[in-house]
Amino acid sequence: MSRAGRPDTPPGTFGKIRTYRSSAGYRAMTLYRDFDGSMRQVERSGASASAAERRLKAALRDWIAQAGGGAEITRDSRVEELAEHWWAEYAKLSKSPGTFRLYRDRLDRQVIPGLGPLRVRELTTAAVNRHIKAVTEKNGAAVAKAVRTVLSNMCSHACRLDAMTINPCREVAPVRPKVKNSPRALSEVEVRQLRASLKQDVVAVRQDLPDIVDAMLATALRIAEVLAIQWTDIDLEGATIKTGGVVVRMKGEGLQIKTDSTSKINERTLLLPTWGVDLFRRRKAGRVEPRCEYDPVFMSSVQTLKDPDNAHTQLRKAFDRIGYNWMVPHHLRKTAATAMDKSGLSAREIADQLGHSKTSMTLDSYMGRNVVNPRAAEALESLAP
Repeated sequence: MSRAGRPDTPPGTFGKIRTYRSSAGYRAMTLYRDFDGSMRQVERSGASASAAERRLKAALRDWIAQAGGGAEITRDSRVEELAEHWWAEYAKLSKSPGTFRLYRDRLDRQVIPGLGPLRVRELTTAAVNRHIKAVTEKNGAAVAKAVRTVLSNMCSHACRLDAMTINPCREVAPVRPKVKNSPRALSEVEVRQLRASLKQDVVAVRQDLPDIVDAMLATALRIAEVLAIQWTDIDLEGATIKTGGVVVRMKGEGLQIKTDSTSKINERTLLLPTWGVDLFRRRKAGRVEPRCEYDPVFMSSVQTLKDPDNAHTQLRKAFDRIGYNWMVPHHLRKTAATAMDKSGLSAREIADQLGHSKTSMTLDSYMGRNVVNPRAAEALESLAP
């Protein structure tokens, strides 16, 4: 009766280390199986048996690392090890800082604390499902949805490393945050009332909110885009403004203006309505020297970039104080888009002004993009103070 053969040494590992006396001291030897499947004899010498063994292990460690197997993820690896291994690869991709911040926060706050000690083989569909349910109850559906995405990416990474055979997140019930009511557009009367109320609010004036609101109405830009506008982007004589950047907080670096193209940020030139030109001309006359590497039109109280999250909170509080507690800053963008729609602009023209990537394949294929649009500026004249 034949005996089963000894199983092969897994790639990237080595066998028993043996030491022998030599003329120079001691010699440590072992058989190492490389990632191409071949067996190699590796040896190192030292003054003592333990010194020779240490040198051999160090050489093997370097060899494995150079071959790309220095941090191999297996079924017995911890989930926290898988998380960091995946993140090291994901962080090299071309993603927006907001996406990196969102996913890193989910790793640090939910995934690693909640699942980190588990082995990869223990990260089953049931385990993931229980975790997602717990996160939903504690942190809400929006956070749980992001956690599910991060875990799915991690498990796909594990599948590519042969640490998993299937992605356990596939069968996890999808997380669907409650859909909020779409922001409505303000009427011209409401816009006038909003302006008048903000100018009477001492706190809002100190926080520069009346001008930020007007800038959003004059351009139809998001808060982060408005706060990224620098004086070099504005041509007062030509009544144009170049946009395509957003203010974001980079981990370890603070607030930065990001100009890399993403699905939500498109570099383009906008034509300002006449009252928008007046707004920026007035601000230019009262310009204060910044205390940062940028030259933003709207700054914080210490003359640096203004944090979009802080501006959003300040606007919400101001809206509450003046009786517009139903309103969020995005209503301003909706209001500008509605003004353009009422003036007869096409969907493509409005999408270009708003910076949307497309309205449909037909519109994208047959209509021009990134052009200075005089009709948008004419439409926004209706929102003049």
